[in-house]
Amino acid sequence: MGKELNRKQILDLFETQLFSSYEVYCQKHGLQPDYKGLITYIIDQELINPSTIQKYTILKTFHDQCLDIRGQKTETVETLADRFNLSSRTIWSILKSEGKERK
Repeated sequence: MGKELNRKQILDLFETQLFSSYEVYCQKHGLQPDYKGLITYIIDQELINPSTIQKYTILKTFHDQCLDIRGQKTETVETLADRFNLSSRTIWSILKSEGKERK
């Protein structure tokens, strides 16, 4: 329970500090704080690894498009490879890594 409490305290402090910094940034630049701006701020602060953003986007887009195309995985992978200027092999690799993480 001690580790969970520490994790919760760190998360709470992180949220407070991050949002405070974001509010200062918005005031300095005359911006209205909103969730899209916060996401951009987090990315600009390099708190999210670009590969994580890429992986999340590809996985989410793949699953959304697979529903539209009714399971045509290869066609969907080719479409995503063209759309994101990546090789099909890279897309397949990302998809396979998701399966490993779920196990």
